[in-house]
Amino acid sequence: MRARTYHDADADLGVLADRTGAVIGYGNQGAAQARNLRDSGIRVVVGNREDAYRDAAVQDGFEVDDIARAADTGQVLLLLIPDEVQSSVVAEQITPGLRAGDTLVVASGYNLAFGLLDLPEEIDVVMVAPRMIGEAVRNRYERRVGFPCLVSVERDVTGTALATALAVAKGIGATAAGAVASSAREEAALDLFSEQAIWPTVLAVLQVSYEVLADAGFSDDAILDEIYLSGEPAEVFARISRMGLLDQLRTHSRTSQYGQLSNLVRSGELAETLRRRFAEVLQGDILSGRFAGDWSAPGADTEARIRELLERAGSHPLIGAEHAVRARSREETGSGPPG
Repeated sequence: MRARTYHDADADLGVLADRTGAVIGYGNQGAAQARNLRDSGIRVVVGNREDAYRDAAVQDGFEVDDIARAADTGQVLLLLIPDEVQSSVVAEQITPGLRAGDTLVVASGYNLAFGLLDLPEEIDVVMVAPRMIGEAVRNRYERRVGFPCLVSVERDVTGTALATALAVAKGIGATAAGAVASSAREEAALDLFSEQAIWPTVLAVLQVSYEVLADAGFSDDAILDEIYLSGEPAEVFARISRMGLLDQLRTHSRTSQYGQLSNLVRSGELAETLRRRFAEVLQGDILSGRFAGDWSAPGADTEARIRELLERAGSHPLIGAEHAVRARSREETGSGPPG
């Protein structure tokens, strides 16, 4: 299924000419998007609590206020604070300043997809979700090359919600490369799927690889350099991004190509196991709302939960070996492995 892609010609910055953008949160994405919008000629105010990010916004020359007053000032609000605090911040500090015809712009579909934001019925709600960290959003804007981005209209009260979403996307530089039509549900599900299916599997692969190779008597230094400390996997993924999943194999030796491809075609049983596991994660945990209900439960101590899980993950022998190898490398070279 192919989605529509919007380019610069599809977006009109004039839609924002008489409206003030309020960037709520001046962190990773907030700083980049605020600066890009300002450089695109849009009036921008920043709403942030008293912290180092607020100080940075002041140093960058923005009109900065607390979140409630910034929300009251702006007509197009970019919600760029962490998912886990959005619900309470919106209810307590943003909703009172929203007026009929205002637009709320989210960069993550999570809270919309799982019904965690209580929003006034008379405002437009859209999503403009860069698929890049803030530093890259800024850098690519300055080079005018764009970056991957998903856009959607979640509620259109005024009849101009799409035009506003595309104007914001153009203002931050996304339509230079093409912004893809999506939805909050799709963005959230894909993001959560990567986090809960793909990357845990990658980490498990590295753990099991270490166990098997260590049991075979190979040294920790050689094992960890081979499986990730050298940085080679990152280079392979970079080539995949540029060349494609199979075409990048041409940059490997013939021995490597044969080994990878012959084992890929023999891995049917593993693929079926992963298929069942991934379907369970997608349907049973993510789309069912089970994960959102657990993670976003009122009063949940998110820091304590992450700390506990980190401690459990850190007990794997791979982590101890990694710390030892890195320490030795620092002692011997004064630096350490890449990363």
